[in-house]
Amino acid sequence: MEPIAHGSVGPEVEDVQRRLEDLGLSCGDDDRGEFADSTLMAVRIFQQRRGLPADGVVWHDTWRALVGASYRLGDRMLYVTRPLLQGDDVRDLQRRLNRLGFDAGYDDGVYGHQTFEAVREFQLNVGLPPDGIAGPDTVDQVRRLHRQHQEAPAYAVREREELRRPPRMTVAGARVMIDAGSDPSRSAHAAPDGTPEHEVTWSIASLLEGRLAARGAQVVLGRGPTTSPTPSERAALANREDVEAILSIHGNALDTPSARGAAAYYFGTDGYVSERGRRLAQLGVDAVCAAVGTPNCRTHPSTSALLRESRAPAVKIEPGFLTHPEEGRALVDPAYQRRIADALADALVAFLLGETSSAVVA
Repeated sequence: MEPIAHGSVGPEVEDVQRRLEDLGLSCGDDDRGEFADSTLMAVRIFQQRRGLPADGVVWHDTWRALVGASYRLGDRMLYVTRPLLQGDDVRDLQRRLNRLGFDAGYDDGVYGHQTFEAVREFQLNVGLPPDGIAGPDTVDQVRRLHRQHQEAPAYAVREREELRRPPRMTVAGARVMIDAGSDPSRSAHAAPDGTPEHEVTWSIASLLEGRLAARGAQVVLGRGPTTSPTPSERAALANREDVEAILSIHGNALDTPSARGAAAYYFGTDGYVSERGRRLAQLGVDAVCAAVGTPNCRTHPSTSALLRESRAPAVKIEPGFLTHPEEGRALVDPAYQRRIADALADALVAFLLGETSSAVVA
């Protein structure tokens, strides 16, 4: 799909406005089919509530979230499809199953294999045909048995157990995905010299790939230098390749040129987070800040598609602001990029080996 943004007109804008207003977000006095100031504000509010970048642009992640927000548990049959079903109804089902002790994975709103298996296990326990399809009978039983007082969802218990497992002794053989964030077909931001974001992130990702491969890791690249897979396609690739961790590199940007610093994002929603993702995000942002001396803008939960739809702990890291006059120039400097790649390699190795600091010697 093409991005729908301020200034867009047509039936696709009217569809967005209708979905926003169904969710109680008014588009004000904007004409139907005209993406003006009130629609922009409504989109940004929706994005903030959903843990998405509040850029006011309706593109892959925001559109899927808008469509998914219209479903309530029981509105439709839920089962495994290609592409996978997504929506608030799936998320509600996952929450209820997790509270009942059936591990449906994160409440990410994606009806994948783990949710399918949780539904089958639930059906076996309540005497329903174990077909993995959440139809009326299954939904009715889930609603009847749902326990609000459950202390922790099943996936949170599973994540804590994962953190207690003995760490790797070496990164040799570890499978990781390195993703050069941004889309070569649509780089929204550029450094002061005009270098687009997708070229900056590709340079850093390529350096990082080499450093990890030299340590024996098996690296999967989220995209090529000119390819433009969607975030969901990148997550699907990571799942097929069965990677142990995902690190996606992006450039940050703001209208104000004074903003600078590094930040990282991990999957998190409504108080439930990927504990392993948060740990990897912390290691990554701390390592970059120590290596290049930029301010630490900390870690933040997000529901963007790559973080939400991947089985492995996934992190989106922004090592700096392309829009800052000095930091933007530094981000295209090969020596500066090497320092960032070194820092991220150390962070990933520390994560894989179970270290609490990224200060790891190769």
